[in-house]
Amino acid sequence: MTEPLHKKVSLHVVRDYNRRLQGHMRLIAVQAGSDIGAAINQMQIYGISQLPVLDGARVVGSLDERALLERLVTTDAHLRGAVEQFMQPPLPALDEAATLDEALGLLRGGAPGVLVTQAGAPVGILTAADLIAFKVYGGHLEYEI
Repeated sequence: MTEPLHKKVSLHVVRDYNRRLQGHMRLIAVQAGSDIGAAINQMQIYGISQLPVLDGARVVGSLDERALLERLVTTDAHLRGAVEQFMQPPLPALDEAATLDEALGLLRGGAPGVLVTQAGAPVGILTAADLIAFKVYGGHLEYEI
């Protein structure tokens, strides 16, 4: 029996495919001191559900739309102020040479996304939606998410 393709494909392959599909080639991130409204606007413009939060070039957290929604419906809080007041812990990170199987394990384990790194620096985010798009539109993954 041959090994399924998802065990051979690196995150680099999936990330590059989805960058071409989505039309933007850079990591979309936000600085911790930025205004939360501007960060939410970025999420809307790019149609993304989470953003890495940076302090300079260092990843210090993440913004997740589900966590923001939960905060809105369970507290009296308004979404005003600096991003750092609303951020979650950083997403789990994998080097772009890691296998897709490693990312699948994190996503199926409940992570909202995986931060893809290159030589330790963040270069992209991989989500379940990215893997679905890779399978449906361009890849040949033999795996159900």
